[in-house]
Amino acid sequence: MVKKHLGLLALACIISVLASCDLLTATPFPGFIDKTDTSVDLGSRVDSIAGTSYDLTVVTDTWGSPRVLLLVEPPSSDSSGAFNYTGQLVFMDQDLNVLGQASTASSADYFSKPYTYTHNGNNILVGYTRLSANGGQPVPLTPTLTATGLAGYAFRTGNAPTDSTVLFATPPGLYTSFQLSWLEYTDTIYGITQGTLNIIPSASQPSPSDPNYSNLGYQLVDLAYDGTNIVFVLSQPSVGQIVAARLDFASAISGGTILPATVNSWPVSIGADRPAVYADTEGMFLVRRDGWMERYTWTQTGALSLTGSTRIVGDKSLTRKYAFLAQQASSGPSYMYRFDPSSRILTRYRRWW
Repeated sequence: MVKKHLGLLALACIISVLASCDLLTATPFPGFIDKTDTSVDLGSRVDSIAGTSYDLTVVTDTWGSPRVLLLVEPPSSDSSGAFNYTGQLVFMDQDLNVLGQASTASSADYFSKPYTYTHNGNNILVGYTRLSANGGQPVPLTPTLTATGLAGYAFRTGNAPTDSTVLFATPPGLYTSFQLSWLEYTDTIYGITQGTLNIIPSASQPSPSDPNYSNLGYQLVDLAYDGTNIVFVLSQPSVGQIVAARLDFASAISGGTILPATVNSWPVSIGADRPAVYADTEGMFLVRRDGWMERYTWTQTGALSLTGSTRIVGDKSLTRKYAFLAQQASSGPSYMYRFDPSSRILTRYRRWW
């Protein structure tokens, strides 16, 4: 009997220690598991491409139907070490019906961010390649677009030849920066205008002679455009935080600053160590490296500020890929998507936030 009581006491102590470490709250059963809706096994497609790295995204806006894109990439060099790109994009609708599969024009070309619907037709721009939203068939452009090195985030200002497609990115080759590079494709032949946007005022930036200068800046991790204004979401790795602010589109491409000199601190600031970030006009999702998932909502007009948040147990895996379709009720249902490279299964979950 004494041994039995000692065993129970030991078990109670172990449970107490685990609870104090929050290990019991990090359950292996994610908070979205009861929202499982539908799935598709992409094993044969992924295996035929011999993929080893993946990217998952949802492309949608006011004028275009949602498209779920899975980028599957094998190693990009051949046996001689030369660049030889064979990555492919699997195109699906929001219900995970496969619409087609896209390849680059040549092994010297490549797919990359951004992913966005383009102006002058419901086509999708992936990197510098324009593809049909109905299955990924190439849509020729004259003149053809060339690689810019800007693998950032983009949107279209409208769906007419007089509108444009706009891209913002952390400058190529930099870990962090105090400026963003931007590029605007305009008119029917995709003429290009480009420039830079200060993240914080020049007077507030550290001196380039600072030995830590290259690590002190910001990384653009997503943005959202509502037809007039852009919410820029940035990571500041040196202090482990995600920040965001709203800026009107005209100022963003004409010398404005995301955080103006008249504002002393970021209107949205969240402590987070390099989470995956997914922004939309109503808020953003964070998939944290410690396994938590969060949904933050923010004001729709005026200065940006948070209005609420939801948190669930998520996923500690750094290999599974997520994407979100957060729509207003009038536009259709909202979903979360998860691709598991081990099983090659893409799953759709109903709204948990």
